[in-house]
Amino acid sequence: MPITVAIPTYRREQVLLNSLDYLLALIPPPAEILVLDQTERHEPATGQRLMELHAAGRIRWLKLDTPSIPQAMNRGLLEARQDIVLFMDDDIRPEPGLIAAHAAAHQAHAEVLVAGRVIQPWEEGIDFSGESSFRFAGVNAFWIDEFMGGNFSVRREAALALGGFDENFVRVAYRFEAEFAHRWRPRVDASGSSRLPACIT
Repeated sequence: MPITVAIPTYRREQVLLNSLDYLLALIPPPAEILVLDQTERHEPATGQRLMELHAAGRIRWLKLDTPSIPQAMNRGLLEARQDIVLFMDDDIRPEPGLIAAHAAAHQAHAEVLVAGRVIQPWEEGIDFSGESSFRFAGVNAFWIDEFMGGNFSVRREAALALGGFDENFVRVAYRFEAEFAHRWRPRVDASGSSRLPACIT
């Protein structure tokens, strides 16, 4: 199942390039990588590398005028060429099975939002394998009610049918994910569950 990875980014330099290198090295790789760039002006080396990747067809580098997380994500939904869109932060180190895990979750559950693993800096190196309760840094799958915006995937048409992400959330767009989850939950899968599956990737 091919997947578009969409990365909203703002004022990131080498960290963004590192994230792209990690994604491009994945097996299987994303079918498409959209860089939704809200940066006014990059350092010359960053801009040059992004231009090279775009020219080579390895990414699609879209420059946006106004910094807005929900607006950038909506642009990603509109621009994506694949049915599944995986939104990622711009400072990531993905695990090798990232794309395959999201694809498998969507194949198993046709009408879901898949929330992936998110490890905060203070959680790095901690073994969460024994955890019996849900946490985003954990390695066990749960059905959950909300998600974090740095690693989740949706079916493009379903998200657009809901109106996309609410652009009234400004600046850091605090809790925009919760608002979207609130609209998404009533339409989730055929079993009648109103929760979201956390696909730990």
